[in-house]
Amino acid sequence: MKKTIYCPDITCESCVKVLTRVFNGLDGIKTFSVKKDTILVDYNDKKIGIEQLLEAIRQKGYRASLTAFSRKTFTERTRDFLNNKKKYEVEYTMLRYTFLSFFLLVLLEIIGYYTFFKQNYSFLSQYGWWIFYTDVTIVAIAAAIWHFKSYRTEVSHMVGMMIGMTLGMASGLLIGAILGATNGLFVGATVGMIFASLTGAYTGKCCGVMGVLEGLMAGIMGAMMGAMIVVMLMAEHLLWFMPVYVLILLIVIIGLSYMLFEEVIEDQESIEKEPIDFWTFFSYCFLATFLLILIMLYGWKSAIVMVM
Repeated sequence: MKKTIYCPDITCESCVKVLTRVFNGLDGIKTFSVKKDTILVDYNDKKIGIEQLLEAIRQKGYRASLTAFSRKTFTERTRDFLNNKKKYEVEYTMLRYTFLSFFLLVLLEIIGYYTFFKQNYSFLSQYGWWIFYTDVTIVAIAAAIWHFKSYRTEVSHMVGMMIGMTLGMASGLLIGAILGATNGLFVGATVGMIFASLTGAYTGKCCGVMGVLEGLMAGIMGAMMGAMIVVMLMAEHLLWFMPVYVLILLIVIIGLSYMLFEEVIEDQESIEKEPIDFWTFFSYCFLATFLLILIMLYGWKSAIVMVM
């Protein structure tokens, strides 16, 4: 029996190799051809059923159906998001956790300022914006990781590499820039590289060693570039540059969660949802933010920062 199986997650040669191994290991397959978005298969229906074929593909993290998958436009997705809260319950929870965590971090920092640094009249002008950007960065990255980890499912190699690469690069660009502005190129690049490469490797490991390597490399490059950018701009409108810089990277992070839902989550009715609770989420945000602020305030500072 011949069937066309629609599989929109076939995006590279690695995907083809993975699915080829799947079909080679199934009994009852006569011939098959893995193409972009589809798999043409001729099989013996007495030895294997179509549902078994679909499930074998899904177990590798790829969507599979006998009908073509449709993609919503951005307008349609927005309307669906606003009108179907049950479908997007994890995403709504993510937004609540994000804004509440940001609010609590700012509140704790205000308390800390009036308790320890109020007498330092240059403190806010020197560190105020950079602490704010640290809060935004940590909460945004944590929310993206929380969203990704809330769903228990396998992802395709291409999607997995995109997740590791995007989060590694974005966190490197942001943390490297923030600490580069307050401490200089060495601290910004080094600390940013450590944080970002770990983030990239952790999120990229969902698709194996390729995802880990992509995440590591993206974190290293992002941290170096972020630190270098702000050091070069220190004498020329850095504080005007940063809001645009941060906003664009936030759009990238939000776009990653959008892609994750569309490419991995939607149309999988049996997908498991296991999000961590708010206080665990906030604890990670607090610890990461606290550590970065300690480095910002008491870490080694380069000569160019001291002069500026």
